[in-house]
Amino acid sequence: MNEPNEHRKCRWICWSIFLSGLAAAVELGRFISVAIDKVASGHGLDTYRTFWLVEFNYIGVLVLFAAIVLALLVAGGMWLFDWWQWRSLAQKYGHRNGNS
Repeated sequence: MNEPNEHRKCRWICWSIFLSGLAAAVELGRFISVAIDKVASGHGLDTYRTFWLVEFNYIGVLVLFAAIVLALLVAGGMWLFDWWQWRSLAQKYGHRNGNS
């Protein structure tokens, strides 16, 4: 009886999560753009305080996000290599169920 109401709640929650993620991505892009502008203008070592009151600078922000992108690329490459190995084993020995 309550299923339409549950679907409505789920849809509302999913949309709110999507919109929050979209707003966070836009704000992150803006912040990276500000950091690039500061570094390009020669103010890359100017410090600012984060939300947690930790001093940080704009060059550190760019290095941090470059390291995150690099880590995601390495993790994707490792996942791809693992998938390729499993596919090679499945082709060599045939696809089997998980039961031994």
